Amino acid sequence: MQRKLKPNNIIYVFFAILFSFIFLYPVYFTVISSLKDNNEIWNTMFALPKEINLDNYRSAINDIGILRSVLNSFIFSFGATIIVVITVTMGSYVISRKLLKACGFLRLYYLLGLMIPAYGMLIPIVKMFTTFGLQDHYLPMIILYAGINFPMSFYLIVGHINGLSREIDEAAYIDGCSTTGIVFRVIFPIARPGIFTGAIITFLAVYNELIFANTLLQQKSMQTISVTLLGLKGERFTSWGPMFASIVLSIVPIMVIYLIFQERIEGGIAAGAVKG
Repeated sequence: MQRKLKPNNIIYVFFAILFSFIFLYPVYFTVISSLKDNNEIWNTMFALPKEINLDNYRSAINDIGILRSVLNSFIFSFGATIIVVITVTMGSYVISRKLLKACGFLRLYYLLGLMIPAYGMLIPIVKMFTTFGLQDHYLPMIILYAGINFPMSFYLIVGHINGLSREIDEAAYIDGCSTTGIVFRVIFPIARPGIFTGAIITFLAVYNELIFANTLLQQKSMQTISVTLLGLKGERFTSWGPMFASIVLSIVPIMVIYLIFQERIEGGIAAGAVKG
């Protein structure tokens, strides 16, 4: 028996289709443009390519070096995410369980990290990197990105830990578990949705970051995706085909990761909103 669409449902379906088109069209335009040359892009902007031409992708890989930029972005993102997950999980447990007298102060201190724009500290950070010769190095950039993304992940994860009963901790103590053991063997698995969500948000934020990367990474071999794509725009002429091909190559990995873990991300955010 077929179900009839109610007026309210028709509205929902209409907006679902509309927003799907709005979000998918840029992807469609980028993909078809990556298979065209400049003339075809401008003359037949919205049409499918007359023939599949992979020269733009060869140029993106061989001339632009987009795969190296993708690798650099993954190194920065993965490194910062690991640091954030470990430090935020431990810090969130300590503050949630009030194991220090300064827990209230630390909550306000981390709140400043959300209130003060990270790019408002650009000048002193650049000065520090220049003074100590930290430019064009992986580890300093990873630590910088981890520090910038710490507050957001902290407030996301601490909401999950606040929702966990203290009786779990007491039972683990009775079984002879140390504080570190409780954090990583008991709390970590239970609060996995929030931790996983914080990790994905950190990864995406670092992967797409531009300002610090453009300022602190001068060597071409160290540049991230955002910096490489920015350098493709010329003052008088821009080769749009290789640029679109580079964009496709840069977004495919992150789209695959997001699609694989989409349910966990959305579930973690919803759970954090309830428990926080």
